Amino acid sequence: MKQKTETMLCITFMKLLRKCPFSKITIQKLTGQCGVNRQTFYYHFDNIYDLMARSFEYELVCEKKIYEEVTWRKTMTCLLGWIKENRQVMKNIMTNAEIFYFKRAMYPLIERSISLDRFPDISSSVSGEGREKFAAHFLTIGMTQYILEWIESDFRQPVDEIVSDLFWLVQKIYHK
Repeated sequence: MKQKTETMLCITFMKLLRKCPFSKITIQKLTGQCGVNRQTFYYHFDNIYDLMARSFEYELVCEKKIYEEVTWRKTMTCLLGWIKENRQVMKNIMTNAEIFYFKRAMYPLIERSISLDRFPDISSSVSGEGREKFAAHFLTIGMTQYILEWIESDFRQPVDEIVSDLFWLVQKIYHK
């Protein structure tokens, strides 16, 4: 039952976000549409920003199956394609939510795509687990910011060009 309620809240949140600005989505409105109470919402989520992050993850992981893609390029193409397809959602969030929380929602999605096992053709020249974590964290922060700027520019650069540029960067960092 817990998973079903979380899923229903995530789906309803994304439906609302496609229709109205983030600032207009209240927990009361959301729970009313789902037929649950506020306590149920807070049982599953810390706040509306936690719901936003989990809703993104639900759509990308459960619906789009983004991490089932075989290569990093396909994973990133799928992620960026989803962002572009949901341009209204992104714009509603970027103009009405605190950007800090939006970054926190995007970070784990990008971080998960950067895991080194997605780069079998790149041998790591970064020695030590601490350095690998640092490099992955650094790349995630940079890619997150880059993607946010891409959204703000109204998606001027094509998805495949961004993926190619980011892959080049990752190769520079990890290639011997």
